[in-house]
Amino acid sequence: MPGFPLEGGCLCGAVRYRMNGEYEGCAHCHCRMCQKASGAPVVTWFTVKEDDFDIVRGTLKFRQSSEHAERGFCPDCGTQILFRYLKDRGRSADIAAATLDDPDAVEPSFQIHVGSRIGWMHGFDPALPVRKGALER
Repeated sequence: MPGFPLEGGCLCGAVRYRMNGEYEGCAHCHCRMCQKASGAPVVTWFTVKEDDFDIVRGTLKFRQSSEHAERGFCPDCGTQILFRYLKDRGRSADIAAATLDDPDAVEPSFQIHVGSRIGWMHGFDPALPVRKGALER
């Protein structure tokens, strides 16, 4: 396990965060919402308790991305930093792993929403097991 706290932030530096506790899991998400929100074929998230996560510079702007979830991003550069289900607000959140100063501090252990995986992503991390996501059909 990496040393704590873990720190990260957005592309322009206006938003910075610190995580003081261990993360609960890390996954590659292939859902269409993440693909469209990031412009990438997959987003890697790690889950934290919100009590262990602090914005130390700037503020996130939130947008409800579905009837179930919202995303927090830098209002200046648009970097997506946080995802959370509305039912989990105040308890846990997912943080975009690539926004960490040291993204190698977390390691994915599963994939979700593989039914939405883009066809040319064949062979992507085949060693990781697949888990059904909350919205997986």
